[in-house]
Amino acid sequence: MFKRPLCFLPTSLAAGSLLAAMALSAPALASTSSARMRQTAFTALGYNSTDWKYIQVPPATSEPLFYERSFDDSGWPTGQEGFGTVGAGCSWNNPAHVKTRWAVNTDILVRHWVHIPRDAQQVRIQGTIDNDAQVYFNGHLLQTAKSGNCIGGAINAVVPANDLECGNLLAIRGHDYGLATYLNVEVTYLKPIPAA
Repeated sequence: MFKRPLCFLPTSLAAGSLLAAMALSAPALASTSSARMRQTAFTALGYNSTDWKYIQVPPATSEPLFYERSFDDSGWPTGQEGFGTVGAGCSWNNPAHVKTRWAVNTDILVRHWVHIPRDAQQVRIQGTIDNDAQVYFNGHLLQTAKSGNCIGGAINAVVPANDLECGNLLAIRGHDYGLATYLNVEVTYLKPIPAA
């Protein structure tokens, strides 16, 4: 059964208390000097991460809406990045980097839920694909990456702030055209941290 991550306010806060707290904190936030804040990079989902839902399909196979948050992937296997083949291809096509096999001349559909804090900025998806990929975030197509030879960084997309939710879904369709396959991505963000 599909379960969507939920966001709740603390039950101890009444609506009036919450509004009052927001009103009182707004001037303090506005008066905080940007010189006293710094941005620190965080990883929300690292390379070689686990708990990916995935399925391999023939290239012409239509899997409608697999990138939507409401799609039911409960029947799909669970695997670890990187997805790929071992042997010929690029420097990542070896047992140290390939954790889940992805057959040549097929497409791979992958899905992973990602937690990103509300104050995160510049959420970025980066990674490697052999050959091409369509990258979706919360149902929105962010990038179509073309990379004939698993070039590192071919997947490189910034998530628009209005696409962020409490629980976020990253979905990718990888396409292969023969010889070797590879897919591995990470999700990072910047967060303002008060300077010491």
